[in-house]
Amino acid sequence: MPENLSYFTTFKTGSTAKHIIILNNTNQLLDLTKQLSGNPFIVLGSGSNVLFVSDYPGSVIINRLRGIEIINENDHRVIVRVAAGEIWHDIVESFSRSGYYGLENLALIPGTVGAAPVQNIGAYGVEISNFVQSVSAFDLKQEKIIDIHHDNCAFSYRNSRFKSTEWRLRYLITAVTLILPKQFSPVLSYQGLSQPDKPKTAKALLDRIVAIRQNKLPDPDILANAGSFFKNPVVERQQLIALQEKNPTIPYFDIDAERVKIPTAWLIEQVGFKGICRDNGAGVYEKHALILVNHGNASGKEIYALACDIMQSVKAQFDIVIEPEVRII
Repeated sequence: MPENLSYFTTFKTGSTAKHIIILNNTNQLLDLTKQLSGNPFIVLGSGSNVLFVSDYPGSVIINRLRGIEIINENDHRVIVRVAAGEIWHDIVESFSRSGYYGLENLALIPGTVGAAPVQNIGAYGVEISNFVQSVSAFDLKQEKIIDIHHDNCAFSYRNSRFKSTEWRLRYLITAVTLILPKQFSPVLSYQGLSQPDKPKTAKALLDRIVAIRQNKLPDPDILANAGSFFKNPVVERQQLIALQEKNPTIPYFDIDAERVKIPTAWLIEQVGFKGICRDNGAGVYEKHALILVNHGNASGKEIYALACDIMQSVKAQFDIVIEPEVRII
């Protein structure tokens, strides 16, 4: 009998799966390969970066693996292995309090530790790939846990090899090993982080990040959403110059000498979608146009239809292709 996925995803769209498997212990992994037996599957943590547009015909594995292990520590840095099912924000807070720094800019990003390297989560000038030493994963072919070094993960903007079909079907992330500095060195390149003054401690920076995110991002427990729905597009500088002729105030961030990143939220505002709510319940958050929301009744198909309309409108007006950051199933 199909099982309801509403409880396991932050969009709460009511899709179902053929089976739901809760993974609490690595001892379950060998049995898991028999349970899957070649059938389709997907792994979720908090279900905070996924949109089901239809019922899923296979198994949904809910990763609940827990645990933190200090691998090595000296006066300058700590190497720590964190189980994939740990809640990301809880880890950021705990490490910062313990004097293990660097993750403060990534505070309040929804999801679990295991999902973090998959999409190479990032915010306010920091990405998780800056700190990953290796990713531990259960190899479904070899039926054993292996360690995949940072250099083999092919990290890039909101991407990694774990997103590829080949790796997604072969590896189930069990833990992430991080290298964190013990000296606080804040990254304050994004506007607002230094206002009204520069945070002098890790706690001050973390609190500021949390305040900023809480002010502009809805709590998924109150208003169903999956955080940032779209990636920010990277365009050639020549295209930016052409866009500035008609849009002189267009915001951008330099990537390198040839490329810039344009905020998708600004593009969505310009095409008139910010704050809308359709009759079916699909909408765009009134405080931040990058967030698609479910006001209670929308299906996954209806939310995705809104996303497609936004993408088409941005393409038509700016000749810029924006892509979902959320995984569409």
